[in-house]
Amino acid sequence: MNHESKIDVLIAKALSGEATPLEMSELTAWKNAAPENREYYLSAEKLFQKLEAVQNTVSFDSDKAWNKVKGDIAGRGKPVIRNFHLPTDRYEFLRFAAMLLIVAGLGFGAYKFLIPAPVTPVLVSSQDNIEEFRLPDSTQIVMNRNTTIAYTFTKNKRKVELSGEALFDLSEDKNRPFEVHAAGVLIRDIGTIFNVKAPGGNDSMVVQVLEGEVMMSSSKNQSIVLKKGEEALYLKSRDEFIKMAVADTNATAYRTKIFVFENASLEAVVQKLNEVYGTKISLAEAIRSCHLTATFKNESIDAIIEIISETLQLSVSRENNQILLNGTRCE
Repeated sequence: MNHESKIDVLIAKALSGEATPLEMSELTAWKNAAPENREYYLSAEKLFQKLEAVQNTVSFDSDKAWNKVKGDIAGRGKPVIRNFHLPTDRYEFLRFAAMLLIVAGLGFGAYKFLIPAPVTPVLVSSQDNIEEFRLPDSTQIVMNRNTTIAYTFTKNKRKVELSGEALFDLSEDKNRPFEVHAAGVLIRDIGTIFNVKAPGGNDSMVVQVLEGEVMMSSSKNQSIVLKKGEEALYLKSRDEFIKMAVADTNATAYRTKIFVFENASLEAVVQKLNEVYGTKISLAEAIRSCHLTATFKNESIDAIIEIISETLQLSVSRENNQILLNGTRCE
């Protein structure tokens, strides 16, 4: 007897009350070994219960019924083979129903063959570069540096797990909803284009909607809907969504290379530039209080540094990969 046939026999004996304590222990270990084992056992148990219900609710004189059928067809010259009838003794019926699970073809081997194989997620990582690519459904994704996504597409759903930052420009598919899972938050698309910033290990994440709408919900059932031009911060430790009064105009600068700074602190400007260009710009203590108003459109980092230094009358020194801005204190 092979392993799979033995499992079917164990299940049949357990359901009919004939399994020994050792067999029950073996069956329990098998059920706990894998989720599909437990699912198979529950399927067999449900079928057994249905058969048992038939025995409990249906009562008839099988011999009388057979004699009537035999009389109706008598004289037709056709051979007749008498079928079995359900056992009337409850113990015998339980044995019959349990063994029928095997005879009916509900074998574990067939069950494993018929259940769909799990879909393995596809991993994509941007590492030190900004990567742009298309998913199999033509959804366009731009990944910021040090970002990882794992996408799983089935016939019913499109799912992406994100660690880092990425811009999603979705391809419409009404039959397959698009979901992004990041930092304990589920983001469901109601529109087309949105940006998600969820650095691994951080307590917070930020979502900005460029087109359409998205719905965000946490594992504790907090939720919020964002429309075009809106942005929300999620604090994981407090399980709280905070909608921003003004969306960050530079949220997607890593993709567009367009920066709009309105009286922004020089420290915030440098932080954004380092993030987008992967540079190591630092400020002397004296100029940390300086502010800048400027717009940069697809400029090189060297051009931007030159414009900032000329605007604020700063000096620029370079050593290895380090860039230091220095100058007099701003009023």
